[in-house]
Amino acid sequence: MELSLGQKRTAILDPAWLTSTVVSLAEGIYAERAFDRLPILADALQDAGCENTDVLDHCRGPGPHVRGCWVVDLVLGKA
Repeated sequence: MELSLGQKRTAILDPAWLTSTVVSLAEGIYAERAFDRLPILADALQDAGCENTDVLDHCRGPGPHVRGCWVVDLVLGKA
């Protein structure tokens, strides 16, 4: 899956990143609006092989984060 992030950025989701841990974290973040867990999602994505700095920096950044977060939506196939 590919998501355009603006003029010069594109995030491509590698299916290898969709481990059970990554998907479970993303589902919980989405369902519970638990955006404080985004840094944990970044760690899980990195453990799964993600090296995309846009994805990882977004998850580890201060936000604001809301439902519709592009990383969570990308992982859940909502983007």
